[in-house]
Amino acid sequence: MAVSGIENSNSIKEEFLKLFVAQLKNQNPLDPLKGHEFIAQLAQFTSLEQLINLNVSFSDILKFQQLTGGGELIGRNVTYLDTDTGGESQGMIDGVKISDSTIAVVIQNKEIPISNLTGIF
Repeated sequence: MAVSGIENSNSIKEEFLKLFVAQLKNQNPLDPLKGHEFIAQLAQFTSLEQLINLNVSFSDILKFQQLTGGGELIGRNVTYLDTDTGGESQGMIDGVKISDSTIAVVIQNKEIPISNLTGIF
């Protein structure tokens, strides 16, 4: 998620800068952009950039929290919905993985989404 979030934030910055440069190039020479308007737009851009950076940081914190929470399950026996059989199965958690912002537990070399867990014992 962080990678796609970073790519998305870069495209937002690029679009904002393109729009800003186009506005500067195409401004009316008889009524140019005022100094305070220019500063206000730069402040908005800086705020946008900081919000994007904060969002990426929160995503990293969430991912770490999910991984830590999942790590506490290692060695525990669980029941889970087995998507291969359509029924409930049980096993011991051997590890935890995060891929595409989804946390999964590893049971006998099989990745099970944590949302499929139905019980811990």
